[in-house]
Amino acid sequence: MKKLLSLLLVLLFLLPVGGAALAESTAAPAKDFVEISDLDGLLAIADDPDGNYLLTADIDMASTIWQPIPFRGTLDGAGHTLYNLQISAVGEDTRVTRDGNLVPYDTVFSGLFSVMENATVRDLHLVGVRMAVDGKEHCFVGMLAGYMYRCNIQGCSVQGQARLTNYAVMSGIGGIVGYGAGDFGYCRADVELVFEDRNLEERCEQFMGGILACGLVNIEDCVVRIQGYDSCHGYVHNGGLVGMYYYCGMDVHSQSVRRNEIYGQITFFEDNPNRRAYCEPTLGEEMSVPGNYYSNEDEFERNEVFEYDKVLKPEPCEEPEYQTTLVAPTCEDWGYAVHECRICGYSWADSYFPPQHTPGEWEIVTPADETHEGLREKHCTVCGELLTRETYTVAPPEPEPTEEIVTVRGADTTEALSVVFRGSAQAKHAEGATGPLTWTSENPDIVSVDPDGTVHGLRHGEATVRYDSQNGLYHGTCRVSVYYSFWQWFLIVFCFGWLWYV
Repeated sequence: MKKLLSLLLVLLFLLPVGGAALAESTAAPAKDFVEISDLDGLLAIADDPDGNYLLTADIDMASTIWQPIPFRGTLDGAGHTLYNLQISAVGEDTRVTRDGNLVPYDTVFSGLFSVMENATVRDLHLVGVRMAVDGKEHCFVGMLAGYMYRCNIQGCSVQGQARLTNYAVMSGIGGIVGYGAGDFGYCRADVELVFEDRNLEERCEQFMGGILACGLVNIEDCVVRIQGYDSCHGYVHNGGLVGMYYYCGMDVHSQSVRRNEIYGQITFFEDNPNRRAYCEPTLGEEMSVPGNYYSNEDEFERNEVFEYDKVLKPEPCEEPEYQTTLVAPTCEDWGYAVHECRICGYSWADSYFPPQHTPGEWEIVTPADETHEGLREKHCTVCGELLTRETYTVAPPEPEPTEEIVTVRGADTTEALSVVFRGSAQAKHAEGATGPLTWTSENPDIVSVDPDGTVHGLRHGEATVRYDSQNGLYHGTCRVSVYYSFWQWFLIVFCFGWLWYV
């Protein structure tokens, strides 16, 4: 249950952060950026990896197994989130990586981006990442990128699980990036990292870090929560921030590591008679010295074990029995599914969905009437946040019949009788009506009406006459009953028969 409670705190931890420096870094003119609002737009980055992109919405990645792509442009997340990202492959691009002895290795990489060079990523959040990569070749993985060179990453966060199974020599796993050089500022990582070495013939060079596995970077004002598990039959380089802090033959200089917070632990073994066993709260092995290195705080545990026949994993059960619980989203926190083992209590989460407000009823700010628009608002019933505001109109009520006109077929009194209704309509609504009134009869075979409102009875029956103003705000109706006179009855019935009457 302890891990479950920790999981429930993840979303609070991942709330967007920043300050004055971050605000300056995000002030890019939107007109220079290609806007991305869905998965297809994100996939299209592969067609122009040098472009500038702006996220305009959170994007659910659950419908695809992501293929890592290279990137050399700018991605402004604008505070939006890519969630349910699933990665199991490496990218096509390779780069040379070097160990502490500067031995070169042709290496493959995995992450949202495989290789990033001269790129900027800011205000982007990854939630619910699940990586499981088999490193058949020398391989580095990170949730954002496997490799970076001269890149700037500001105000970003990652949350999820990453696992790397190694069959080669040079391998590393980082919470945000695997290998390289650049800058991190105001970033957050809440990560579970698992490394398994299956190369029993050669001693691997293994690297693990909450921010970066291996390289030389600026890391300032970042927060890391890490649960690491490292089964290595070679040389271990583990750190809460960086596994091995080293220039690795890159054209970069000593950097700054300051004002960072690190929480968690790394459990590991180093099955190697020539033990080094580097594992520290900030920098696992310092082969380069940061120019500015201060104000870093940690609650970190180095947990080394000395039994090498069992792979170290976060789930202690060989055959776990999971039960699933859905955690509903709130106004600020993400919803997700929690899978907890009934036996050991280990839990993990997936199927994330965004925070959601609970809309209330419409609240009237300014009432509307038949001649003026009103204003209304809808707020969240939980937190009170304004969700939407809109103008609205009130449709005039359908009028009840106001007059009844009894006419006689062909009689001269037809127009005179219609004047009563016509006059009251014009007098009542002349002030608000625009243009002439439009007159219609619902049954013109019984009653016809002239454009000026004169009513004519044509045959026995009833019909409704209606008028409407041009602006649609005024209506009126009159029920008209048409009767025959005595002589019309006589002529119809006795002279022409019942067919005419019918």
